[in-house]
Amino acid sequence: MSDPAGKLQIRIGAAGTSIGSSRPVRAASVFVGREPGETARLLPALFSVCATAQSVACVGALEQAQGLMPMPTALALRQHLVAAETLREHLWRILLDWPRFLDLEPDARAMARAMDGHARLRAALTAGADAFEGGGVKRVPDSAAAQEAMASLRDLVADRVLGLAPGQWLDAVPGLDALTSWCAETSTVAARLMKRILDQDLADLGRTVVGALPEGDVALLSVRLDSRLSTVAADAFVARPTWNGEPRETSVLTRSLTLPVIQDLVAHFGNGILTRLAAQLLEVAQIASGTRYSTELGLAERPQGVVESMDSRLGPGVGLAQVPAARGLLVHRVEVRDGRVADYRILAPTEWNFHPQGVVAAGLDAIASRVQGTELEPLARLFVAAVDPCVDFDLIWT
Repeated sequence: MSDPAGKLQIRIGAAGTSIGSSRPVRAASVFVGREPGETARLLPALFSVCATAQSVACVGALEQAQGLMPMPTALALRQHLVAAETLREHLWRILLDWPRFLDLEPDARAMARAMDGHARLRAALTAGADAFEGGGVKRVPDSAAAQEAMASLRDLVADRVLGLAPGQWLDAVPGLDALTSWCAETSTVAARLMKRILDQDLADLGRTVVGALPEGDVALLSVRLDSRLSTVAADAFVARPTWNGEPRETSVLTRSLTLPVIQDLVAHFGNGILTRLAAQLLEVAQIASGTRYSTELGLAERPQGVVESMDSRLGPGVGLAQVPAARGLLVHRVEVRDGRVADYRILAPTEWNFHPQGVVAAGLDAIASRVQGTELEPLARLFVAAVDPCVDFDLIWT
């Protein structure tokens, strides 16, 4: 199967920012008529961007539609796999994209280490276990190889990103003042980029009033999104989703808003570019240190982080799963009738964040009103990268 990711077209001009998309909103309809097990096997081949999060959302929705309660060990394994993928995706931005804004070459060697560490971690976690089989695995492997792979990723983050062990860095940056000191004292690309933003008084660049999607209320989201994804207008909603009639944001920043350092940054700079970059760093440090997702592999309790819903209000044969993927909340909704998929919808974070009146459009308008000349394009690109679309984009000047 070919990846139906599509592409974004972002136009910045005197009349404001406009965003178009070639992303197909009905790509998941290819699964209609297939058996659930076949759908779960084929889906990651079709949706290769954040394929692990896509698989977790798929199997979660299918389990709910079939009335299957996943085992805690299966949920734990899926949680670890999504966390590992999220770490890899953030490192891709930090190691390959961020250097360009300092006129430096991408750190391809470090990214190769990250890819190797992720591959070894995933292989160790899934040894002898199928995380995406309906109902789930009987056990989560307590593998020394997984611990070794995680240690190598932790060392990479300390060496090439934070300049400190991830846990030490989290303790060292409780707020803006400490983060500013870290930027001044550390030579990594991440620190240098954030220092430049602070020195040039650009920390609040791209600040907007677009609010966050209320992701904390899982049940409310489940019912409200089901009501929008089950109608004849579902395609239009997927293409341009809104909450209470307004665009909303779902991203690494919105799920970090309760952290003290992010709250401090928001108080000073709103949801501007420095706050966004800091949120990515914080999640990297949390995952690498194990403070957000436990590094112990034998979890017996139902974990937090991979959201599964067994809400009976959705009706028989209907499943809706929410997964906090690297770039924001990923939602899959499926209907299963007579043992086969009757309807399948996917709502990705890119559709929220790159809504024509959403956070990226508003942020770029704010940047264009403040920055002129040759500085506009690199700062616009940095802002888009900080929000982080899951697909490629063209930035066009009109």
